[in-house]
Amino acid sequence: MGNRSDKTSIRLKTTSDKTSSSFSFLEASSTMYKIEKWGDMMEVVKDTIQSIPDLIIRLVNVPSITNTDGENQMGNEIFSILAEMTYFKANPGHLYRVPLENDPLSRFSVAGLLKGNGDSNKTIILLSHYDVVGVEDYGNLKDYAFDPVTLKKILRDQYIDTLTEEVKKDLLSEHWLFGRGIMDMKAGLAIQLAVLHELSQQKDFDGNILLLATPDEETNSKGMLASVPFLNRVKREHQLTYELCICSEPNFAAYPGDRSKYVYKGSVGKVLPIVMSVGKETHVGEPLEGMNAGWMLTEVVQQMEWSELFTETIKGESNPPPTCLQMRDLKKRYDVQTIGMAYAIYNILTLEQTPLTVLNKLKAVVESAAEQLHENALLQYNKFKQGERRHFYNVKQPVVYEFQELYQLGVQQFGIHFEETIQETIHVSQDKGYDDREITIAVAEVVCEFFVDRAPFFVMMLAPPYYPHVGLDRTKAVDQKIAKIVDKLIEQHNREREETILSKQFFTGLSDVSYCRIANIGQVLPTLEANMPLWGKTYSIPVEQIAALDVPTINVGPYGKDAHKRTERLDVQYSANVAPYVLKQAIQMTLSLNQ
Repeated sequence: MGNRSDKTSIRLKTTSDKTSSSFSFLEASSTMYKIEKWGDMMEVVKDTIQSIPDLIIRLVNVPSITNTDGENQMGNEIFSILAEMTYFKANPGHLYRVPLENDPLSRFSVAGLLKGNGDSNKTIILLSHYDVVGVEDYGNLKDYAFDPVTLKKILRDQYIDTLTEEVKKDLLSEHWLFGRGIMDMKAGLAIQLAVLHELSQQKDFDGNILLLATPDEETNSKGMLASVPFLNRVKREHQLTYELCICSEPNFAAYPGDRSKYVYKGSVGKVLPIVMSVGKETHVGEPLEGMNAGWMLTEVVQQMEWSELFTETIKGESNPPPTCLQMRDLKKRYDVQTIGMAYAIYNILTLEQTPLTVLNKLKAVVESAAEQLHENALLQYNKFKQGERRHFYNVKQPVVYEFQELYQLGVQQFGIHFEETIQETIHVSQDKGYDDREITIAVAEVVCEFFVDRAPFFVMMLAPPYYPHVGLDRTKAVDQKIAKIVDKLIEQHNREREETILSKQFFTGLSDVSYCRIANIGQVLPTLEANMPLWGKTYSIPVEQIAALDVPTINVGPYGKDAHKRTERLDVQYSANVAPYVLKQAIQMTLSLNQ
């Protein structure tokens, strides 16, 4: 245990009074903002470890867009912030860079282990991600997306009349700041750093905190997947017992207009299916002689969007409906031939459904679309071919295949050439810098090319990433103890403070906590192996390591609005006052359990 005699502090309110707070963010001071002190909640400190709002700004200023070198800049900044703390100055061996293997950008996760002064091996994992989505949505303001001070001033002075009333109200408030990543999730990371710093100064702190900040959460969660073996290794080396993983993703609206604050007891999972349509090509001068793959796909899209078939409801909470993330044809150039192939990628969030359940439901939708498509085609054909017999219509109803069916047919009919073609496609796609979705499409395209004589048909497959859904297990005593802690935490907070917090079973924004445990793996793995073309080739998840980790998770985070939008913004009053207090209480309640 290192010396904790430094005078720096990020002070969190621990009293039960309901004193209101006030920030002034529009005038810069010698630190970053002029912060009005009230009670004992916060003070601007003179050390490099600054107040929570200053820390948030420090993190936002780094443009850590996913799959850019900005992620490395952010990782180094977080490492530096941790290294500035007296505890880690005395214990540099407790700071870690966790590399992503074979990563072209040489990215890494950052971790810091705080070991308390007592004998307890109980440990809380504080999990966050430090990458952010791109800034194209900011248009001509993208150069200011990571400068909340300037961005807010420009929005207020030049664009306020173009914004909605709600955005305008927040823009004029001193309690809100705008910027890319300020809500998702630089504020959550700042809160965790602040709480870690405060606990590192408490001489009577008994327990351990392992802070883990990852890159790449917004695309494939490669940072978390690389960190799971690390978490198990540190657990063994320091003889830790992981009681709980707390993520600090921001609050997400449960419905349009929802402005509630939540503590989440779990997180949704994600399955990413692709539907590819393979049409029967023809000249545009003879369109009735074939079937356009674009037309085929639009029928699927119409039936899939917001489909209630995929809805799950658990304890009154439902998953968001499916939505299309990408829809394209595969024509390489303009010509007067109809579209031969097209595809759509779908985001399907799960509460309990397995990938097999999702695929079965998807197949029902696609088969329904194929039937409707054929009926429409026959109807239109007879309109254009009045007086002629129907049997001249030579396009059949599309068949619906799972990827594994076409793959097995390919191996049987074409042997080694078929498999070599797939491998070569993967290698070429990687050389071109394709991501996993693009490689999946490329593989599907060459597979379908072997079977154009079967057109028209649909083929379904899964693309990376796969996120397991996680929640507190009703059959596990330790999980039920965590559930009771959450209930007690919320009840105590709502009794003592004006700000009401609610509990929810599932965080719907997706997060890295999905890789803290995995359920029904005996059902999940066979489906991924059979219908995810890249499984075991360019993509997999460390299933055994995740099963070994098996730690319950909750989410306690800041509050903001419009994540991944140009108007992304943060309620700094709640995020710098209430959220850190709730996080600290959750840590203390969990560590004191059964002691």
